[in-house]
Amino acid sequence: MKHINLIEELDIENYEIVKGEKALRIAHEWLSIFHPEKTPFKGILRGKTYMWDLLKCEHDREEALDLYNTHNSPKYVVMEDCFGHDEQVVYITRNKPENNSKLLDFHIYPTNLAWSMAFTHEDGWIGPKFIKHSQYEKLNHKNIKALRTISQYS
Repeated sequence: MKHINLIEELDIENYEIVKGEKALRIAHEWLSIFHPEKTPFKGILRGKTYMWDLLKCEHDREEALDLYNTHNSPKYVVMEDCFGHDEQVVYITRNKPENNSKLLDFHIYPTNLAWSMAFTHEDGWIGPKFIKHSQYEKLNHKNIKALRTISQYS
């Protein structure tokens, strides 16, 4: 399967590329919270296996989209579902993708990991999937508070 540039396919502008060890640390932190049974990312191959398929989630499909659309954060991490298959890279952005019209496999979550949204090439059938951190209330409150502070100065 052809490698794509995820962030460009999502039409996101103004992002930071994080590669190598720093990207690996960010991805492993996500993995330890949202999929603690799976370490490391080995065995996840583009077009063959999917992290999102292995996730145990509380909310999927339309309910997941509704939740995603009501959650915001000062910054987000965008990570390919097959992180590390081609390269170890994540993207940090202030712009949350609005949809998954190209049916790509990726995860988006706030930098404090309050929640995570897994978009899939099977959105509508199996996905997307929305998962909350075990300390969701506390972490999401921090996101809301940070956004209020930012809006006061913009």
